[in-house]
Formats: sequence, structure tokens, C-alpha cells
Amino acid sequence: MIHADKQLVFEKKFEDREADIVIGKGTKVEPGAVIYDSCSIGEGCIIGTLAVLKPGTKIGDHSIFGTMSATEGNVRIGSWTTVHSQCHVTWGMEIGDNVFIAPFFYSANTPRISKGRFGYPNSTDDPRMPPMIRDGVRMGENVGLAPGVVVGEDSVVDMCCMITKDVPAKSHVRAGKEVVGRVRGSI
Repeated sequence: MIHADKQLVFEKKFEDREADIVIGKGTKVEPGAVIYDSCSIGEGCIIGTLAVLKPGTKIGDHSIFGTMSATEGNVRIGSWTTVHSQCHVTWGMEIGDNVFIAPFFYSANTPRISKGRFGYPNSTDDPRMPPMIRDGVRMGENVGLAPGVVVGEDSVVDMCCMITKDVPAKSHVRAGKEVVGRVRGSI
């Protein structure tokens, strides 16, 4: 695990063999970021202040993972993708290439709240259904994804939407008093 106490810029490929962490050339890891074992970050990325990348997170080239954002592990984020500040990316989620996600994004991968004791390790048998965001998607602020939903290629999701069903490619999901989360045509 790496703790970034000062800004780190990796001009050459950085590899921590003991922790199996790979950080590409020209990637900047800002102060306070925590990168767990088995993570891989491509070239020319920015990992924001106080960001957390849990084990198995893979980020492509030239992507930004914002300040105070977190992955829960086993996450795939494509190249040229921005996950803005204060976002939560649930375990197992996939985010494509050329995606823009505005601040306060959140996602879930379990369809029900567990019974019993909480904490680590997870002692429940609840199925994991990570959501997926395809290439070219743009999302506004404060968007949530329910377990298992897929947002199709080149779609636009307005701010303050809770997505509970799959979104077809090239769709525009508009928010508002009467149409929250409904797909309204294509772009």
C-alpha cells in the first residue's frame, strides 16, 4: 500500500513488487491518496488528494480520479476518463473510456440491505451485481446507480438522477419533478 504524503510524479514506470502496485509514467499521486495492493494506474493520470483505490483497481491512461473519491476494489476505469471529486465507485464496477462523471456520484452492488452483523469480512451471501458505465457516457452531479444497471454508450445523464434501470446507448436521462430517472429519447 502506498500513502502519498507529498505529491508524487512518476516520470518512469513505478512498480512496488512487494505490494504489486504499478503506476505509469507521468502519473501524479496527490497528497494523502492511498493506493492498496494489486492496483494498476496507467500513464499520465492524476489521483486526487485523499483518494482511495482499494485492491484490484485498474485505471487506464490519461484518466483522473478525483479528490476524496474511493473505489471499493476490483474496479476497472478506462482511459481518458474523469471521475470527479467525492465519488463512490462500488466493488466490481466497470467504467469505460472517455467517460465524464461529475462530483457526488455513487453506486451500489447489492440489491438489499444485509441482516446481522456488519463490518469486515462480509459474512452475508448477498449477490453482488456491480453496475457498468459504457464508453463516452457523461454524467452530471449527484447521480446514483442501482445494482446491476448498465448505462449505454454515449449517453448523457442529467444531475440528480437515480438510475434504477438500464439506459440504452445514446440516451438522455433528464431529471426533474415529473421525469426523475426516466429515459427521454436519444441524442
